[in-house]
Amino acid sequence: MGFRSDGLPSRPSLMTCPSTEEETRTLKPQHSSRRPKLHQSQPKVHEQSDSDPSPSAEILEAACNASIPGLTGVSNFTVFLYCNLFDGENGSHDPEVNHFGVDLHAACSDAAWYLSAAEEDFLWVHVCSEFFAHEFNKTVCANSTFWLQHAHQAEATRDYQYLNQSSIDELCLQLSNGVSGGSPPDATEDCLTLLSSKTLTAQDFRRCFLPNNTALIASLCGNNSSQMPEDGSWAAEYCSKVTPNHSHGAPKDNCDYSNWKAEHFINTTALEICSSKAGLKDYICKNATLYLTLVRKQPLLLDYCLNSEEKQGTKCILQKLFDMLPAPYDFETSQLCVNPLPILQEAIHKLTLCEGVVDERTGWLATVSYVLRVLDFVVGLSAGLEEGQREVRQSLGQAILLSSLQDNASFWATLQPEASISVLHTVGVFLKREQNTTLKEDLLSCFSVCHAFKYCIVSHASILLLYYHAFSFKGFFPQQPVLWDLIQKEGNSSALRFLMQEYLQMPRESIRSVVMSAEKDAVKRFLSHVHQSWDQLQVETIQVSPKEQEAMETMTAAFIHKFPRVTPELFIDLSQFIPYMSVSDIMTFPASLMVNESVLLAISDHSSEMKSPQKQAFIKRLLQSSVAGDVPSWPPHFLSAILPLLPHLPVSQFQQLTSQQLTPLMEMLGNSSLDATRGRHVLRTVLGRGKNLTSDNIMKLGVLICYLNSEDLQQLLSSSNLSPVLWQKLAQCVSEGHISASGRLSHWLGTALKSLNASILSTSAMALLHGIVPQMGASFLEPLSSNELLDLVTLPGMPTFPPAQAFQILNKIAEETHFSANTLCRLKPLFPGLGPTFLRKLVVLESTPDCRCWSLMLAHLQPAHRAMVHLALQQALEGTSANITQQLECLLPFISLRKLMSDLDGETVLRHISVYKHMPWSHQQAQMLFKMIQRTVNITRESILDLGRIAGGMSCEWLKLWVNESGFSELLQFITKLPGGLRPGLRKCVVVELRKWPDIDLNDLDPSFAARLPLTMLEHLSNSSLISVLDYVRQHFIDFLQLPRHKQTALAEKAIDVLGISENGLTGASMDMLGPFLPFQDRDVLAHIDREALKLRLEELKQYCLLSDTFRQIAALLTERSMLGDPKTWTAGDVEHVGRLLFTLSPQQIRSLPLGDLGKDTVEQVLMSQWLWKSSELGKACLDLKGLREKMNDLTHRIVKGRWWMRRGPIPSCADIKGTFPSAWRSYQLNLMKKKELKMCVEFIGQDDTLDAEQREALWMELRPVYKPVKQLEPEQVLELGCIVTEMGERELQAVNLSNLAVVAHLGGLSGWNSKKVRF
Repeated sequence: MGFRSDGLPSRPSLMTCPSTEEETRTLKPQHSSRRPKLHQSQPKVHEQSDSDPSPSAEILEAACNASIPGLTGVSNFTVFLYCNLFDGENGSHDPEVNHFGVDLHAACSDAAWYLSAAEEDFLWVHVCSEFFAHEFNKTVCANSTFWLQHAHQAEATRDYQYLNQSSIDELCLQLSNGVSGGSPPDATEDCLTLLSSKTLTAQDFRRCFLPNNTALIASLCGNNSSQMPEDGSWAAEYCSKVTPNHSHGAPKDNCDYSNWKAEHFINTTALEICSSKAGLKDYICKNATLYLTLVRKQPLLLDYCLNSEEKQGTKCILQKLFDMLPAPYDFETSQLCVNPLPILQEAIHKLTLCEGVVDERTGWLATVSYVLRVLDFVVGLSAGLEEGQREVRQSLGQAILLSSLQDNASFWATLQPEASISVLHTVGVFLKREQNTTLKEDLLSCFSVCHAFKYCIVSHASILLLYYHAFSFKGFFPQQPVLWDLIQKEGNSSALRFLMQEYLQMPRESIRSVVMSAEKDAVKRFLSHVHQSWDQLQVETIQVSPKEQEAMETMTAAFIHKFPRVTPELFIDLSQFIPYMSVSDIMTFPASLMVNESVLLAISDHSSEMKSPQKQAFIKRLLQSSVAGDVPSWPPHFLSAILPLLPHLPVSQFQQLTSQQLTPLMEMLGNSSLDATRGRHVLRTVLGRGKNLTSDNIMKLGVLICYLNSEDLQQLLSSSNLSPVLWQKLAQCVSEGHISASGRLSHWLGTALKSLNASILSTSAMALLHGIVPQMGASFLEPLSSNELLDLVTLPGMPTFPPAQAFQILNKIAEETHFSANTLCRLKPLFPGLGPTFLRKLVVLESTPDCRCWSLMLAHLQPAHRAMVHLALQQALEGTSANITQQLECLLPFISLRKLMSDLDGETVLRHISVYKHMPWSHQQAQMLFKMIQRTVNITRESILDLGRIAGGMSCEWLKLWVNESGFSELLQFITKLPGGLRPGLRKCVVVELRKWPDIDLNDLDPSFAARLPLTMLEHLSNSSLISVLDYVRQHFIDFLQLPRHKQTALAEKAIDVLGISENGLTGASMDMLGPFLPFQDRDVLAHIDREALKLRLEELKQYCLLSDTFRQIAALLTERSMLGDPKTWTAGDVEHVGRLLFTLSPQQIRSLPLGDLGKDTVEQVLMSQWLWKSSELGKACLDLKGLREKMNDLTHRIVKGRWWMRRGPIPSCADIKGTFPSAWRSYQLNLMKKKELKMCVEFIGQDDTLDAEQREALWMELRPVYKPVKQLEPEQVLELGCIVTEMGERELQAVNLSNLAVVAHLGGLSGWNSKKVRF
């Protein structure tokens, strides 16, 4: 019936049907639909002799001598080839020269011909690939300029389908693989033989490559559905000769339909006036050619013909319907009333074979629509339908409905987006005018049955309907969305699910238009239905693609913005979208909404899907409600209702919760995600100090066990009867990050668990231990096999091992197995111990290289390790594959310029430009490649667009060549948007040219480039451009930190202006808008900050990069009475609250803290907050706080100095050192450590690069007896000593075996060497 997954037949109209002799040829297996069809060649027995030429010969001769402008349906190039053969045979050319071959050879060598005519002449493109393969390959396949010109031509014309690139790609692929593309489809063997033998005559060409006589005459003379030739022309004379009834006169009578033109038939007024004219309806509805042409222009003719009210004599209904089919079947339709099934079967069979000269999808679709109706009627003839017949009829009803939409493009899967307008128009008109609700619901049902219908005809229709619903809503739909109302009325969750899926594929602006253009009542009804059906929709909210996440966020924002004030009822209907609500939208909800019980229940139900910033926004908005009251007054039932939000209650407010409020919530809070600051407040408030803790009662605390006093837990861990449940829970605390993996409690836990046998522990138990394993030492892992080690160290969240342990583990793995480069990427915790012994076992599996992983791994390695790994990967790749492209993909940007110069040239780069253009080249590599290409071809302003990131290597001189060109602005937009940014020299060149040409609109520049413009040029940016710059900087704040200080200040000031923030008082909302720009504001701005709002946002402030020149201002704010007050009065909760902000205080203020009352746990927590910040990407880019080391010493001085009676201070244990930091202790204290404690702690101490020479020397003096003789030291022992090695004597260094590159790489990174020792 024509339903094919690969699209419509290429010539689907039903004007004529093939003869019996032709059916055999038509039923041959079809070739790929991508290839062209030759015109059906006629059997030679039907050809006219040369002495008795066919009627079409005159037409072709007229085309050759320009008596007619061309042939409809035949390309000019095909006519050109024929005419050259014709002229040659008539003596116009040298008869010895085969002009067909010469001309075709020239065309096959001409790139311009492929670009200008290849769409309509794709048959000849195929012939070129077969018979002129060398020319085709050189001109098209291997010619990058051809593809560049093609892309620019498509861009300029906005016609992306004018050249069938995918088919040419296929031909090129066949050519490169040495596989014949096969003969053009449907070409008879004699035509191909003549084509290759160079004996092709004009008569043969006409038979093989041109339409038959009837088609040529019809295309010239026209018919009832096409334009007639003008009177007096050669064509008019010819047509009057071959078609005696040919007439051009205007109708003498208004209702003389035999002389009407097409516009008369589609004029509904004329049809109404002439409705009584006998035979008019039969003339329209039974003339296949006229009907197919008219119905495309006026779809109403479908009903005009189908719903005929005229009496048809005694014909049965089936005969009436079949007589309307626009296809001339050779049987008496009256037989249908006697025995319809055999005849109907034959008719449908012929429908697949019919072919004519008119190539109209609409006509074919209309015919199929009628046949579907006939089938539906035949199936309905049976009395008492069986279940199977009901299903068939249901599917037929769906197909009939969709085919009734005249422009329905869903019948072919190759639909292009730009083809949707007419479909959408028809769908819109159908839904607007149709009064039959059942029929509308039938259309809706197509959404849910598509996946079950064998020949799915609805998916594209539904997609287009949705796009139309977004773009053309008001033009064709009533005042409210018809589709939404239909979905709600039917209650079909499958249809709604399909609808939501299609919305997620729409552009963001389109989604917003759908919602904002609808009436509020319609949106409310739709939201209510979505809410009620949400569970059946099976929407995934946890693991969604970035595109779907963005679409859901856009849809959610549109729904919220549709209503100025969200009511509790509306919020409930919106509740399924809570995980996609933005912080700014949440903060616009009425504050009173946050105390509504139904609203809080909805938030609680979706809390597991929410992100922390969303929960923080909800709780902040709740605090702004006057109904909520003060925190200490919150009743138990209210606290239970907001329990999922409690862990995100600002610390200053959380610390106001009382023992009476917290005690009933202990069990629930133990199962929440409380952090250390809030958790310790709960324990201090509820349990107090001195409470008798046992292994039994602390297990009821849940996550709160992580925040118990370390000394209390140490007593339990040192017990001879250590509870497995206790150590597993504490190990989980470490693995989940609630306890520092390198602090005191981790040290005590690791010591207690060293006696465990790793070989007998379950997989789950080992997984629980993964955060504490580095504390237990490499010896704990010795019983494990290589595979078990790999499984353990590649677990998510595994901390980095010290170099000595990492070295031992890697060697253990290398002893037993080879490993792939992809596996190496996952061994990041062991990178400090990398060495050549391990890397020799590296293999590269050619089939599955994870190149992105390799590049990221190389970027994170230290220089010496990076060199070793790069060399190992390169050697492994060269041994596996000589493919330089694969090596480049995997190892950029770490391949040397010398290797690139030796392995690449301009032609190679251009040949693989589709791959190379996206590679992350360094600035130097891009410069070199650009020069390579420039030496090979002339790079134009148009062709550079195809170079991608290589374009960043252009020289300033090349850029200046195009300054005076009209497209210079577009060129600037392109290069300023290149990933990775521009190198400093090129950026400076662009700025210089921009200064010379003030007419260039700076607002067109990419925000990443505009952020680095000089301040004088920033002044010329519009507010919208400045907002884009600020958004970019906020998302790439590390780039901002690399700007000069004066430019940072200027951008921070711009943020105040463009965001509309008053300098007279920074409110909480203003601080939220400024975000990381807040610490970069002027002192006067910070002085007017809202103190209460700042107190609620101290946690956010801790995550910002702080400037040394704002320390005094921030410290003054923190110590104000309305904030935290004098540091002398600060409690442990206050210190935990400020965290690393404590180091903005002066040394005197830090020393004034009641350190004796704070406790070692609090000091450790503050130090840990600073180290965690410094280890983050933003922390690494932010400059160290001024005087940080001195302030850290001031914080720990009470611990290090000890009680007042200790003249020389306490002797530290390993736990003491890990609770502070090694360099905090004086050299004599380190020298007095017990040997056991020092040996246990040496690896941790050796990693502190802030130890001074005196401290390192004292340590080595104490450790020398343990490590002598030094000439027998193993590599792991040298690595274990770390920076202490720098204090070895000269003779000791000479004796140490430093042949292992892993050791050399580690020692080379130490900074404590003097110049003399380095030479050893």
